[in-house]
Amino acid sequence: MSEPLKEPFVDRAVIEINGGCNYTCQMCPQTTAEGKHGARGKNWLKKMCLPEFERIVAECAEHGVRVINLEGSGEPTLNNDLHKYVEIVKKYGAKAFLFSNGYKMKDDFMKRVVDAGVDFFRFSIIGYDRPTYFTWMNSINFDRVIQNLHEMKEYVDRTGSNCTVATYHLILDQENVEYEKDRYLEIVNSAGVKTEIWKMHNWSGVYDTDQKRKGETRTCGRPFSPDLVIRAGGLDGKTGAVHPCC
Repeated sequence: MSEPLKEPFVDRAVIEINGGCNYTCQMCPQTTAEGKHGARGKNWLKKMCLPEFERIVAECAEHGVRVINLEGSGEPTLNNDLHKYVEIVKKYGAKAFLFSNGYKMKDDFMKRVVDAGVDFFRFSIIGYDRPTYFTWMNSINFDRVIQNLHEMKEYVDRTGSNCTVATYHLILDQENVEYEKDRYLEIVNSAGVKTEIWKMHNWSGVYDTDQKRKGETRTCGRPFSPDLVIRAGGLDGKTGAVHPCC
């Protein structure tokens, strides 16, 4: 006699509310593959409508979801009504997390998102000055993003918001780790925010390597973890595709 199926448990749901992005970062697999639409294809570059988003959030809430990320592989701030998505997450008792390039997080748009109750907002800043930022993020907006970082942190502090403002960085030269870490910390400390500084992964294939994985290839564990990844788009014009990995 087979064992009864266990009730599914979802701790974190990554619900992509916008599949497209306004950046073409060198280290991102979405923008380094050949083809007009990068690695994803136009069917995946959709915006998730509010009713569909609320339906998915409500279903996740039934299974214990604690945190909902609103970015996936797209840029969530391209949704002008982003604060409404945050409000839906809070309505169902979950924490709202956002990972973003931060280009649009300024003025009234930023204030609406903070006031809606976002719990965690992370600025992805790959490059510690204008030249390195341009090389890796293909953008001249380094100064604007740093200004937005300061503006958001100041607004959060002034209003007493519970939002944690943070940054995310990648080491670009493995031979100069300490130097680059110190340069990034200048940005972090000037704004008084939390940060994560990672060594570069190779998802996008920017490193040429002959190294082969040793031993038996195993899953990373993500397909069996209590994390649910849902895309804005999908195959054949469908939306809300479930994906086994970020």
